[in-house]
Amino acid sequence: MRAYSEGLVLAVVALVGLWGAWQVPAASTGDTWAGIVPFSASLALLGLASFMLGSTAFAGAPKPGEDDKQPFPGDVIGLFVIALLYQQSIRWFGYVLPTALAAPIVLFLFGIRSRVGLAVSVILCPLIFHILFFELLGVCPPYGEVFDLLDWIKG
Repeated sequence: MRAYSEGLVLAVVALVGLWGAWQVPAASTGDTWAGIVPFSASLALLGLASFMLGSTAFAGAPKPGEDDKQPFPGDVIGLFVIALLYQQSIRWFGYVLPTALAAPIVLFLFGIRSRVGLAVSVILCPLIFHILFFELLGVCPPYGEVFDLLDWIKG
């Protein structure tokens, strides 16, 4: 029953995401449509929701103890607080510094415990997202009001 409920919620989130992506204005000639990433992500979520709903239709009754694993509410609240702080810190400090600080914290909450992996995420996450969004998709990076590490890096 839990997988079915999660599939339904995921389908609703995906449909809202698709609707939101369609609200993004069309790109001018030669530019990339800014809604391509949310549209693609929403399609992927819709596919995952369909898979979850389809697999629950063919699954038998859950075994005892199989459906008992629930996320710890503190983790969910912690991720929400991190998301709020991350969004606000991007406004103050630009994109690079908050992403470098938030990436290892979030990866740790999702179970990555390798110190080397967490240390590498400080560099790789801002770099990969910068290349994807600001270089390949041509989105303007958010600059910080107080301090922006991107100004210091570019010179």
